Amino acid sequence: MKRILPFIAFIVSFIFLFTPFSRDVFAFNGGLLNNKTIYFGAYVGHKYSRISTVTDNELSTYQDIFEFNNYNTIWHQFSIPTKIGSFYLKSSTRLNLVLYSSNMTKLYERTHVSSDDIQFLDSLVDNVSYVALINTGTGGGRVYEFDVFSNALVDTMPPSNVNSLVASSIKSTSFSVDWSNPSDTDFDGTKIYLNNILVTTLDKTKTSYTFNGLNPNTTYTVKVTSFDTSQNESSGVTLTVKTLPPPDVTNLELFPSTYSILAQWINPTDSGFIGNDIYLDGNFITSLDKDATSYNFTNLNPNTSYAVKVVSKFIDGYSSTGQTATAKTTIPVEDVADLQADAKYDRVKLSWTPPNSEFFSHVKIYRKNVEQQSFWDQLFGTTSVSAETPSDGYTPMFETNGTYWTDLTVTPETTYSYKVTSVNIEGDESQGVTVETTTPSEPVPVLSGVATTQNENGDYVVTWASPTKGIVKVLIAGKEYAQVDAATKQIVIKKEDMKTDFFGAYAATLIPIGEYGTKGQAVTVPSLGEKIDFPLSFQDFMETVVSILAWVAPFIVLSLVFIFWRPIFNFIKKAISERRVKQ
Repeated sequence: MKRILPFIAFIVSFIFLFTPFSRDVFAFNGGLLNNKTIYFGAYVGHKYSRISTVTDNELSTYQDIFEFNNYNTIWHQFSIPTKIGSFYLKSSTRLNLVLYSSNMTKLYERTHVSSDDIQFLDSLVDNVSYVALINTGTGGGRVYEFDVFSNALVDTMPPSNVNSLVASSIKSTSFSVDWSNPSDTDFDGTKIYLNNILVTTLDKTKTSYTFNGLNPNTTYTVKVTSFDTSQNESSGVTLTVKTLPPPDVTNLELFPSTYSILAQWINPTDSGFIGNDIYLDGNFITSLDKDATSYNFTNLNPNTSYAVKVVSKFIDGYSSTGQTATAKTTIPVEDVADLQADAKYDRVKLSWTPPNSEFFSHVKIYRKNVEQQSFWDQLFGTTSVSAETPSDGYTPMFETNGTYWTDLTVTPETTYSYKVTSVNIEGDESQGVTVETTTPSEPVPVLSGVATTQNENGDYVVTWASPTKGIVKVLIAGKEYAQVDAATKQIVIKKEDMKTDFFGAYAATLIPIGEYGTKGQAVTVPSLGEKIDFPLSFQDFMETVVSILAWVAPFIVLSLVFIFWRPIFNFIKKAISERRVKQ
């Protein structure tokens, strides 16, 4: 038994010496200053008073410590030099821990400490004779507990976790995390984990990290732990982050026409982008390289909706979810065919063949006058367009869903250009087809079927069978008597107004005048009863006589001169002689 007791004592001593002190054990006792009486003064060596309130393991007791240059020092002198490896301090203000040798050489200093925790020195400090707490601030405070430890303690307490862990700059293959580091004095850095795999270790100055080369549209778990100078690691703070899908093209726009759709877009700017796959109504159409920003779908059906999808591709084999847009092809608008114009002096008839399309609605007809331009107008291309007509000079005339139309507003000897456009059921109008035509001159009106009767009053009723357009002017004795609408086909000449010529015929004539002023041949009003029929009217006879006299008058005058030249000569000679005598 006596041999066993020393062995047991040795084992207990060994366990006591090499078992790490926990922070709870050293919180209030077990140190080199435990329950010792130490000094309070103005500097190390100044013994203003002896105190034990900061070494009594009681937080309810304390020692006031004053500002710098006052009673600002708590200190203790060891009887023999010793080793210091850690300390404990509980105070209301920040103080400096200073270790001195026997000749007052400063061996170590830790500034601005106050936390309620065991603090480990950077290394074990040997030959310490003095230990001191010094207030270098401008205000005072209280010290509740203070102790130092000489054995090489092993720190097993991990530091606090990081704070405010958040994700930022989330992209399809990368994201960043940011945090705030703990304030533990022995905090030495952080460790970054992704899906429980250690990615990197950062020093205590780093507060962010960026993960690259990730999979798009994937959820990741990030853990950030903190470690101290003794390599104790905290439990860590975790965060779940999901990467974005690969970026799609932007500003996808579709421009439909009748049989095609043009798609345009802006490509992603990511460096790994290599091109796009193009789909129409879910069917793959083609692949385009990274420089292509448009594609034209052709041979489509009119008036049909289509879905266009552009899927972006990247070098790691990833593809975006795709950008989709829809558009409807337009309804076709086709021009008429076989446009023809049949021109009369008073009308132009247009005919055409309408488009053979289920979307055709009607046609619009336009007209403009084609005037002969001067040399200078042709040279410089000058035109004159009224405010009521479009810029091309055409004036709207008519709309119809038929196959012909007659323009009754034309004038003779005028050139017209007609434009016929087609309109579909949505109101879209074609460019149109044009035809040019010239109306002929107005025909000379001819009076026919002229007859004369008398009514019960004895007035003369002159009738005719044609013309029925324009007017008929009546002359009596060469003077205008009246004019009537040719369509009435008669005129009444009062009995007392009627005159006869030298031969007894009526001195009344009818002159037909067309709608546009073209005069026809005058016709003498037929006489009633028996009369001598002459080949010429009295008026025609007199005009003939005058014409003959005008032709033979010079010859008659010349003949008279040859016959009576001598009497005339003697008369002139006698007149001259008498004038000289008078003078």
